[in-house]
Amino acid sequence: MTSSINPWNEVYKLAAGKRKNNTQITTLQKPSGILTADICETLKHMLDYFTPEDKETDDTDYHKLVRTQTQDPANTADDKYFII
Repeated sequence: MTSSINPWNEVYKLAAGKRKNNTQITTLQKPSGILTADICETLKHMLDYFTPEDKETDDTDYHKLVRTQTQDPANTADDKYFII
């Protein structure tokens, strides 16, 4: 960070290539112990892990209620007609 004592500190670091780069995750270890091979496989693994399959058989009573409620359209007095 530039200070009033040495205003050229950041300029020097940038010119000398001494600025730290942000680290990017390019590989992950799967539960099997195998590492992902490339960024595409890493992203696919992350999507599979963070967005699991939605199975109705795994629903709790609360999830069953929410799933049922989303099937029926809400009819309220201020609904606007929607044209597809």
